[in-house]
Amino acid sequence: MRKIILLITICLISIFSFGQGGTLIIFTSGHEGLLITNKKSGKAWMYEKGSTVTYVKFGDREYSTGTLNAILDTSAVVFGKDTVKLSVISGIRKKSTLHVITRILGMPLMLAGSVAIGSGAAAIYQQPDSDGAISFFLLGVGMFAVGYLPYQINMRNLEVGPGGTWTIVVYKKLK
Repeated sequence: MRKIILLITICLISIFSFGQGGTLIIFTSGHEGLLITNKKSGKAWMYEKGSTVTYVKFGDREYSTGTLNAILDTSAVVFGKDTVKLSVISGIRKKSTLHVITRILGMPLMLAGSVAIGSGAAAIYQQPDSDGAISFFLLGVGMFAVGYLPYQINMRNLEVGPGGTWTIVVYKKLK
């Protein structure tokens, strides 16, 4: 009974702590950043300063992830320590609401699964013939696997630039 209460408490603490962090980011962010717009539908969203952006440059095969730290002018931005011109960005990966929600729900599941794996392994070590210990260990493995699945979902790839269906521009608030 204690283990169940402990697992539920850990899950609730994890859910509430991640929710508060998201709220903090929303209220402390600025009003300038990168505006990405669909050329056909006009659908748009914005990466504000301080946001994490996953992008790929023309000629590169691997995506880079960096925090949008500064906007130098209308053609260049700073991701982490790298200065990147907007004209060399060929694609951006966008997280959907599904990514955010399932990853938040997956984190406590992975944590609870890890605790169950550890408890089950300790119980198996103490009582090797116990079916309950093996079942608890396997329950932990299952919980961890289900919590890890959202991290395997690929983010949506948006092609920007001359041949892409999306445009990327710098947005600055007028003073």
